[in-house]
Amino acid sequence: MTTVTFEQVSIRYPGAEDPSVADLDLEIADGEFLVLVGPSGCGKSTTLRALAGLEPVSEGRILIDDRDVTGVEPGERDIAMVFQNYALYPHLSVAKNMGFALKLAKLPKAEIDAKVHEAAELLGLSELLDRKPKDLSGGQRQRVAMGRAIVRAPKVFLMDEPLSNLDAKLRVQTRAELASLQRRLGTTTVYVTHDQVEAMTMGDRVAVLKDGILQQVAPPRELYDAPVNEFVAGFIGSPAMNLFPGDGVTLGVRPEAMALLGEQRQAPAGWVVRDGAVTIIEELGSESYVYADCDGDRLVARITDDRRLSPGERVQLAYDPAAAHRFDQTSGLRL
Repeated sequence: MTTVTFEQVSIRYPGAEDPSVADLDLEIADGEFLVLVGPSGCGKSTTLRALAGLEPVSEGRILIDDRDVTGVEPGERDIAMVFQNYALYPHLSVAKNMGFALKLAKLPKAEIDAKVHEAAELLGLSELLDRKPKDLSGGQRQRVAMGRAIVRAPKVFLMDEPLSNLDAKLRVQTRAELASLQRRLGTTTVYVTHDQVEAMTMGDRVAVLKDGILQQVAPPRELYDAPVNEFVAGFIGSPAMNLFPGDGVTLGVRPEAMALLGEQRQAPAGWVVRDGAVTIIEELGSESYVYADCDGDRLVARITDDRRLSPGERVQLAYDPAAAHRFDQTSGLRL
């Protein structure tokens, strides 16, 4: 059983006016896949590096399995980290890259070989063990980096944007493989990404940070359906939620809840109707996203029918205010 706990953790760089991470309280369960997400500079990578022992903690404690590791050296924390650049040794074969840490630990060669071959089979790398990193694709290199972590059987996997160097198609494929692999291994995992779609599709829970402060931590569906504040509402979801400032209250409407009106579709009683001009149409095959300028507000609606629109065309968008999310305009908190 491996749990990770952040207790009132703050991290402040020398000379910085504000902490990079402030008063972080977070508990990660045994075997959980927790994703840290947020915009650039929000403190997610700093949090991960502090857990790894690569950043000093200014205040608070970090515990792994109830053991205080706040001042413990990285090599003594029983963690394995996967970086976005994979950090493979170019002159070593796949097998030697995967077994390098075990060799440093002076494990018997037979045991190293057994662990490497077991991990290679799990990752579909058995046929590549004799190759060098330069002979591998980006996705294969990423799997080798994962294999190097797996053979150590650490208590915690730490992953810092490990898929960011892959092309879009391979990234989608690999994130599904990675999430499936983590569930089979059952190793507690903390994963950092700036990509909220990646976060929502991979994590058991997602922790959203902004300016070093934890905004919300919840399962992906809960984040989407019940964001605790306006920031989370606008950050989670692609395209982002439509937000309408009002009298002390900001209304939030997801694109799929925004209706595109037409000859065959009129707005139900009580709905708010906005007139505008189409600016962009994103065609995604089974659905489209229509962006429109409505008196200075940039609104987006998802449509799933075969209606064809053109930039500049006048449209009407409508939403049900009774079903909208509501946020306090001053605090941004959900009402």
